[in-house]
Amino acid sequence: MPATYNGLIFDTRLQAEWAAFFDIAGWVWSAHPAPIGNWRPDFKASFPCRHSECRSEHTLLISVLPVEEISSVAGHPALTHRYIVRDRNGSFLADAGALFGSNPATSQWEMSHGSGGGTEDISNWVDQPMQLWSVAFSKVLLDNPAVYRG
Repeated sequence: MPATYNGLIFDTRLQAEWAAFFDIAGWVWSAHPAPIGNWRPDFKASFPCRHSECRSEHTLLISVLPVEEISSVAGHPALTHRYIVRDRNGSFLADAGALFGSNPATSQWEMSHGSGGGTEDISNWVDQPMQLWSVAFSKVLLDNPAVYRG
């Protein structure tokens, strides 16, 4: 069921909640970036990094799915894009593909960071993500209350 956040219509309430979360967390995002092969991400989002060996920000291409556990969608194309995402011509698009589920506790990607890298999730990059999630939820609810009626 479509939902509205900040005047934008999203395919699902969950996508609208993630858009609100990105805004509250200070991430820069856009919806529906170009497909990568057979994968169509829902968002492209960038967030700051202060590590001396990184660029000033990291960028993710994100798929949003209504799941409670990432393991339930382990073969999803977003998770196959580890450490870098390039277009057909080899140009950099993002640091990684990511899967974001039903809330910030259900998020995962693998990217380079500093002199290493590995599996990451929202809690590594956003302080108090569940509190921010509650605020994001309320922003969508207030923006389009009809979506939440049973």
